[in-house]
Amino acid sequence: MSETILSILIILLVTICTTFVSLSGGFLLLSNSKLTRYFQKYGAIFAAIVLLYATFFDVIPEVLEANAVPVWQIPLFIAAGFLICFVLNTLGGHLHRHGDKHALRSKKQAISMLIVDSIHTALDGVILGLSFASSLGTGITTATATAAHEIPQEIGDFSIMLRSKMPKRQIAKVQIISGLLLIPFTLLSYFIGDFISGVMPVILCFIAGSFLFIAWGEVAPGLGKIWRRAKKTVKKSVN
Repeated sequence: MSETILSILIILLVTICTTFVSLSGGFLLLSNSKLTRYFQKYGAIFAAIVLLYATFFDVIPEVLEANAVPVWQIPLFIAAGFLICFVLNTLGGHLHRHGDKHALRSKKQAISMLIVDSIHTALDGVILGLSFASSLGTGITTATATAAHEIPQEIGDFSIMLRSKMPKRQIAKVQIISGLLLIPFTLLSYFIGDFISGVMPVILCFIAGSFLFIAWGEVAPGLGKIWRRAKKTVKKSVN
């Protein structure tokens, strides 16, 4: 078996595992598992830690090791990646805030959310494929980070569809189809990566920026709640 075929098989296996691990939180919710409460409570924090680890201990060292981008330019490219993710999420109107009080309730809104979520999955596939094109280790780290932040998000998505009165079997079906988009986009981006290897360090900087944005999106709602509670506590103590 040639090295290329072996790499493709590994990437395919890792991507399939990432897809179903990402959906696991949603399936637990459908089965009314008590574990979903722990995922909802601690999942975002765990996801942020994994994303930050992937950024500072894998992706950025990979860029520095390549020695193809001046050190002073690296923070600029990372900031550009962060900004691009912010714009895309703002335009998509689907910021990753779990437990949103204004959750979608109609089937039409749920389908719209599914379309946006499918686009998000495709973008995850692009990032994952380019990470694998950089190195197998970076790809596996990115896959771990992707699954970590998708588990609590999928719990939120599944719960939104449940509240829209969509049948459980249909929810599982459409979410699996959406999740499986990760596979073709990952493989396509991996093959494209061979042709853009010269700019791969810059792309990795953008990936680092996207990880930082997602990590911020995971912890920002929690920080907001802490800040609001602190303000209430101060007001009560003053009054």
